[in-house]
Amino acid sequence: MLHNFRPLYTFTLKSRIRSKAFVVSTVLTLLFIFAFTNADKIFSVFEDSEQASAVVVTDNPDVVGTLQAIGYEDVTSRDLSEAAARDEINNGEVDVVAFIDEYAVRVISERPETEFTTMLQTALLQLRNTELIETSNVDPTVIAALNEPIQLDESYLGRGGENSDELSSASALVYAMLMLLYISIITYGQMIATEVTTEKSSRVMELIISTTHPITHMLAKITAIGTLAIFQIGFFLGFGYVSASGSELATSVIENAGNTRAVAYMLIFFLLGYLLYASLFAVLGSLVSRVEEAQQMIMPVVMLLVVAFFVAIFGLNNPDATIVTVLSFVPFFAPMLMFLRVMLVDVAVWEVALSIGLLVGTIGLTLWIGSKFYRGGVLFYGTNAIKQWRQILQNRQ
Repeated sequence: MLHNFRPLYTFTLKSRIRSKAFVVSTVLTLLFIFAFTNADKIFSVFEDSEQASAVVVTDNPDVVGTLQAIGYEDVTSRDLSEAAARDEINNGEVDVVAFIDEYAVRVISERPETEFTTMLQTALLQLRNTELIETSNVDPTVIAALNEPIQLDESYLGRGGENSDELSSASALVYAMLMLLYISIITYGQMIATEVTTEKSSRVMELIISTTHPITHMLAKITAIGTLAIFQIGFFLGFGYVSASGSELATSVIENAGNTRAVAYMLIFFLLGYLLYASLFAVLGSLVSRVEEAQQMIMPVVMLLVVAFFVAIFGLNNPDATIVTVLSFVPFFAPMLMFLRVMLVDVAVWEVALSIGLLVGTIGLTLWIGSKFYRGGVLFYGTNAIKQWRQILQNRQ
């Protein structure tokens, strides 16, 4: 039955790798990964690092000194009227002017100057607190003791991380992995459906099936595109790891989240999820004769993936929720939800084994049932999908 498997596998793999769509999508994805892992550096290029030139109009001589002490250097004190201040701002002589009466402030500027206003509030708060301490004859050490924050050291026993930083990093990495799982399964699954439908609509399928068993053709398509998926995802992960090495934020996420375990689990559940959904996409693609109809036919399967993804996003904040736990054993949801659970909470070994076992069993059942429909679907041509289903079922009886 597996006669001609290797030629079909090689042909499908090479044709996909050489296609313009594969090359363009790979390049665009690499650019996205580079931009995502170096977002902090890219944003810093467009940030205006220069401080706005500021003038304060006040009777308190300590305001300028306090501002400069906390890091705002481009500030002077002058006596200006509001009209004169507006003229200087319009002429570009100064960026922002603050009129200070006691501790009430009125700021005039062409655009919001958040850095200046924030540091001005801090400086005035320090001056007011110092004045209150002096006039109230309160020991400064008492005030300092009252303002000293409580030290809180948290330790978590769950799988996600031992402290809040590690847990946040693990959640961020799991979110990125879930996005990769979701996009990859949909992308490569639809690729299979489109491939099968295209060959069928061009009548190439008739030549292939005349020399090859339909089941061999289906398995060759699934395996070839699966190989392409592993190659492409591995390349993306490797590039992302190298690209992230120059980013403090991305490096912190990878180091705190235990990236080796994350990648291993992601590959396991991706392969199982891909095989399950790919078999469905292949069978559904064989039941229609046009690419436009294939998109409509596979929509219910896509919706299953969408539901699984949204439940997983909900589970990021509540991985112990009952719905997440229960659905992690349902094969169509397990690739995302069990992956989420093993990364963020302690999951018993038997639970992971049961989920994987159910997935493997469902994959085998799907391939067996799907092969029956695939054999009849690839050679049935028609415009009415319901009639095609009826005809194929009759042929199977």
